[in-house]
Amino acid sequence: MNTNINCPVCSYQEITGDTCPNCDTDLGVIRMLQKLPPGQTLPQPVKFAAWSLRIALLMLIIGIGLGVGINKTFLQPQLNTVVFSYPSPVSSSRERPKPPTNPAPVLPQKPPAPTAYSVKPGDHLSAIALKLCGKKTSWQLMVKANPQLKGRENDIDVGEVFKIPNCQEGI
Repeated sequence: MNTNINCPVCSYQEITGDTCPNCDTDLGVIRMLQKLPPGQTLPQPVKFAAWSLRIALLMLIIGIGLGVGINKTFLQPQLNTVVFSYPSPVSSSRERPKPPTNPAPVLPQKPPAPTAYSVKPGDHLSAIALKLCGKKTSWQLMVKANPQLKGRENDIDVGEVFKIPNCQEGI
């Protein structure tokens, strides 16, 4: 025979099934507890005695002590052993080693002298730079090499002679 239960979640009254019709709470455990005969209690959890806890702690301390002792006696000497070998200061051969010979000093190379270019009809500075230096942007190097061009980069005369700086990639 099923007894009516009140829902502990939403307080719905007089529930006859195992789930609450209002909030869908499972009431099966509550029904099983109600079916227990009166006076019967649930088994109590096992309690550890104080002496068993002390024995467990003592065993833990002994284990840590043994681990540290073994580490110090067996592993540390292997880690600290370093063998150094130095070359003998006495040579085994009777000949004295020859001092190294110094190669001839390298003298800095003198950059090649700049070349000259005579302006032809239809030439402009960036075309000359492209033809002789390989880059259109090299016209600025040409202005630096020829200070008379400053301020008149777009106005050059036919037959005018320019110094070409050392940028002769395209020659």
